[in-house]
Amino acid sequence: MRLETERLWMRDYEVEDAGPTLYWHLDAEVMRFIPRMHQRDLEGHSKLLDWVVAKYDAYRARGLVWSVVVVFERSSWRPIGTGLLKPIPAPDGTDLGEIEIGWHLARHVWGRGYATELGRGLIEAAWKHTDLPHLNAMIDPENPRRTHAASRWHAGSGWKTRPRSSRSTGR
Repeated sequence: MRLETERLWMRDYEVEDAGPTLYWHLDAEVMRFIPRMHQRDLEGHSKLLDWVVAKYDAYRARGLVWSVVVVFERSSWRPIGTGLLKPIPAPDGTDLGEIEIGWHLARHVWGRGYATELGRGLIEAAWKHTDLPHLNAMIDPENPRRTHAASRWHAGSGWKTRPRSSRSTGR
């Protein structure tokens, strides 16, 4: 998947992205709410990306558009984060019939509106390529920055509060 917004360019992750994307995965504050994705070194991050790339290649082989994209700032072409359009996993590890929008951005770009722009781009891609009735953003209630960004994606146009720290939007 390739996406563009006014200030961002996104494409599917590749294993070779491990080095350039490691810096925000090493930042404990960036990874605070997704600790299992927090990496300690390039070797671990490379193994994680091997798994991610294989998993999402398998989704595409089944005709599904689920994707994990590396996000680039268009003004510098530097990778600055990750965007996700993915199935929500059930406790047993299988995929639920619900789809989640997710993201994490390098700390040096926080506060610039990129999370809002990224979310809107992912929502637009989901509506363009699927017939999903709604999307979800799983948000830890202790993460006000994420709640704020999600509230701006489509303020007043379909977002509904869902139980247990998620948000959902319908078409």
